[in-house]
Amino acid sequence: MHPQHDLYFDRFQRFRLAAELLGGLLGSAPGATVLDVGGHDAAFAAFLPGCAVHAYDGMVTRGAGLPLADGAVDAAAALDVLEHVAPADRTFLLAELARVSRRGFVLCFPVPAAAEAERFVFETTGSAWLAEHLDLVLPDPAEVEAVLTALGLAFERRPSASLPSWTAMMLLMHGVGKDLRHSISSFFNHHFAVIEDREPAYRAMYLCRKPARP
Repeated sequence: MHPQHDLYFDRFQRFRLAAELLGGLLGSAPGATVLDVGGHDAAFAAFLPGCAVHAYDGMVTRGAGLPLADGAVDAAAALDVLEHVAPADRTFLLAELARVSRRGFVLCFPVPAAAEAERFVFETTGSAWLAEHLDLVLPDPAEVEAVLTALGLAFERRPSASLPSWTAMMLLMHGVGKDLRHSISSFFNHHFAVIEDREPAYRAMYLCRKPARP
């Protein structure tokens, strides 16, 4: 069993699929640079051992873009970040991801179809993360896709995390001690995570490709 399996199940699911998609985007060239927007540790980097992954945990708003030059990294990732950005700033964040990446980026966020499940989990657990989702409203995939198209990006959408399983796991984890949470996540990640990226899904994940430069 790989050490990554020890991550909290929800992080493992999105990191595993995002790394798979970035692997297809970047190919086998060693040393590719990846900007992990919203990352606060090296957890995602462990899924991309051949890449130089840099976490950036700062705010990205119309008044404060990413502190990088155009095309500064080969690719970027914003995993479960968009729903924590004010709706008025979401288009700007997507544009910034496109600006700083040479080849493209991976993006994922919970979809509106998950809102009822999120509200139920929030009312049961009081999760601060879910409270912000409810306050800011979950991104609409149709609106996101319209922005990606306007930016000239080719994209493909994949389901990430079965919504029924995500809901059950979030409720199961509530009030459980750290050691047991660790054991449950490890078992789930090892045995079930690979078959859980299906509809109805908790989140949508996008691989966004920039057009090839002449």
